[in-house]
Amino acid sequence: MSMKAINLAQTVNYFRQIPLSGQDLRFWFVAREGSPRGYMRSLLRTVNEPVKLLFVGHRGSGKSTELNKLAEELSDKFYTIHIDIRAITGRTTPEYEDVMLAMSTQIVIFCIEHNLVRTPLVEPVRQGWESLRDWWLQVVAGLPIRPASAETTISAQVKTLLGDIELSARQSSAAREQLKFQINQQMPDLIRHLNWVIAEAEKNSQKHLLIVVEGLDKVDLEAATQIFRDHAPTITSPVAAMIYTCPLALRFSDHYNTLKLSFSEVRYLPNIAPRHRDNSPNPEGMATLRDIVLQRLEDRLIEPLAFDLILQACGGVPVWLVFLVRSAAVYALNRSEQAVIIRAEDARSAIKELRREALAPLSRRDLTVLRARHGDRRLTNDTDEQRLIYNGSLIEYDNDVQWCDAHPALWSLLEQADDDNPDDNGLD
Repeated sequence: MSMKAINLAQTVNYFRQIPLSGQDLRFWFVAREGSPRGYMRSLLRTVNEPVKLLFVGHRGSGKSTELNKLAEELSDKFYTIHIDIRAITGRTTPEYEDVMLAMSTQIVIFCIEHNLVRTPLVEPVRQGWESLRDWWLQVVAGLPIRPASAETTISAQVKTLLGDIELSARQSSAAREQLKFQINQQMPDLIRHLNWVIAEAEKNSQKHLLIVVEGLDKVDLEAATQIFRDHAPTITSPVAAMIYTCPLALRFSDHYNTLKLSFSEVRYLPNIAPRHRDNSPNPEGMATLRDIVLQRLEDRLIEPLAFDLILQACGGVPVWLVFLVRSAAVYALNRSEQAVIIRAEDARSAIKELRREALAPLSRRDLTVLRARHGDRRLTNDTDEQRLIYNGSLIEYDNDVQWCDAHPALWSLLEQADDDNPDDNGLD
């Protein structure tokens, strides 16, 4: 059974820039050469102690989809708790206290909702719940948190309390600052209470907990650097298996060798390389990119030339591939409400839009660096290159040898003289 778009309206809805999950994951997932998912799965199944993994890759490279697939494959052994720091905190510049607060509230609430911790009929368990509740009440003293009903169970009181704390921290800067201060002062107690919940959950379940912390690869680079560089031992302190997604730029920083000491292993998700370093086509990479598209639409909906233009322009980054197909389908429908196929002119319009977005954050210096890397495809840990990798303007590949190139949507601009300003609709 398949689920493919049979018209352009369905194409627009099937090509959304969100990670695959649930039914979409089962229908549309495409296995990729070079993915570390199989290795991570074997490691987590085999090692007895809680594994701490750092998962790095380009923004938009498909890390979340790979992690969702991994969770599905491990569902017989692990309860997976997905924690998106950026979504929970609502911040682009989180600090390590925000990470620990989000992790603590989400893990405890998950364990309560899934009945992983025993109802506190046994005295030690009751004391544990009461200690957890009272500690959080102490931490949030002074915040407008509504009191829980005395008739509700202690675990229900804790769930309500933590939900209110999370909401207050997201909606009020003053509340967040107060919580940050208290959590920073009492971090050992926060970790102790969190690990009590994890230990109780794993003791009373046939499965272990796997905590997947995402979003730190999408926040401000300096904020992410400070969290991983300065607080890696703290954010990996929960006694459960953990996977953190991390900005790829940190892999090329001077801090990388230090921060990775807090993790059992580092695994890298490479981009899908449409070309080799010598600029010759890479048939394997192009075939994977084609499969990603053809899992979601019937090939009659896109002209061969339009398809080729999109495959080249996405740079092997899945999020841009999905964006270009969706955008081209919208341009086709804008061209004619009765359109039944994506034409080359629609693909060129989508590529032009992507180029405009890619250019927006770039300075003249950035263009100089990108022009040089487009010429020699040599990757270094230069600070400018780290930043350009982080914002997606410079793309790393590791087929053949490790190399890089500017985003293909920018090539036609970079290959012009400095004083030219091309406004073509194609990919040179």
